[in-house]
Amino acid sequence: MANKPVFSRRLNKIEVAIWRNESEAAVWHNVTFQRTYRDEKGEIQNTSNFRMDDLPAIAFLAVKAYDQLALTEDE
Repeated sequence: MANKPVFSRRLNKIEVAIWRNESEAAVWHNVTFQRTYRDEKGEIQNTSNFRMDDLPAIAFLAVKAYDQLALTEDE
């Protein structure tokens, strides 16, 4: 079974995801961003390359991810 993010949000074509990682010594989270687009065949693809117009959505979603991580730290 594939690992699933503990949190994800989408705004337009941009998605942020928070991934939980753990070892015997620690628990930590990684944050990823991706943009969805259709290729020349019309198939849906994902990329971690962004355009200037994507940056406001990334900034907004980065704040949402930060807020979620801050809540997690309090638990």
